[in-house]
Amino acid sequence: MIEGKGERMYFTINFFTTMYGVVNGYAVRDKIEKMLYKLHVVDQKISQWKRNVDHRRFYRNVWAGVYLITIVLLIYIYGTIITCQLHENSCNMQILFVFIYLLFVNSYALMMLQCTAFMEIIRTRYKLLNGCFRMYFPTSPSAVGNPSEFAICSEKEQINVLKQIKILHDKLNDVVELVNYCFSVQITFCVGLCFVIGVVCSFGLFRAFIYRNELFYMGVLNFIWYMYYLFFVLFFIAVGSKITREGKRIGILVHKAINCSSSSAVINELNLFSQQLLHRSPVITCGLFVYDWTLWYTMIGATATYLIILIQFDVSFPNLVNVNATAVYRGST
Repeated sequence: MIEGKGERMYFTINFFTTMYGVVNGYAVRDKIEKMLYKLHVVDQKISQWKRNVDHRRFYRNVWAGVYLITIVLLIYIYGTIITCQLHENSCNMQILFVFIYLLFVNSYALMMLQCTAFMEIIRTRYKLLNGCFRMYFPTSPSAVGNPSEFAICSEKEQINVLKQIKILHDKLNDVVELVNYCFSVQITFCVGLCFVIGVVCSFGLFRAFIYRNELFYMGVLNFIWYMYYLFFVLFFIAVGSKITREGKRIGILVHKAINCSSSSAVINELNLFSQQLLHRSPVITCGLFVYDWTLWYTMIGATATYLIILIQFDVSFPNLVNVNATAVYRGST
């Protein structure tokens, strides 16, 4: 009964997540266009310093991810159908269930891939901007006076370059805010959906290994499906953490440049840039929490807490579980 209620909750959240993703994509289309325009402006400015974005490499990576998702999805579907064929009485219903489930899985992958691709584009620009900063400002005592470490330029040129870097960094922060505005609620729904699936599938895996009934393979297979959803969340969190790390890295470079610079005018501009970084740093957030590894650790703790609660409810009625497990499952489906 607990698994049946959990599956109904999962499908309800999945349905609303899919519908919200479609409506939100139409509602924020102007914001997405503005976001792409700002990224185009940043690319044009960075190209002046002979730092170009490898669009072909990004294009290949996106398609490699799409192919990988397709292959994994087909393997999962084949394994699900084979597992369903172990239960002759519910085979037809389960196959229909798989095709309906496939629609939700594709929509989930599309929403997560879209948001993650935007974040990876932003992370690449922050990394290039850090590289441009290193070209004109020494960041270590050994680099001072060493022409091979950075470009030789005058004090006036350093100030002009720094002003442009500050403007580009501000534009990238604007893009991050647009990403938070356009996709924060959508990603929150996807992360919440992954959390619900994790609790339900972990509980099903516990029952599969404890009771060893005819639903053992279904419990294991559902947990493997949970790994599919978890992969997108982990990849999104990893990219979000890298954006925050790149934002902090340029602050470290600025303070190293302050220590290595001898010009008071340049130091003054670097101090102003340091204040800008202090007040505006790139953070992927929905307002409730930041999408970094701290969120992942929180999800693990919350999943373990709810799993313990469900296990306590389950073991409170051992006779009912052992005798009527199969009947309850078939009745819920």
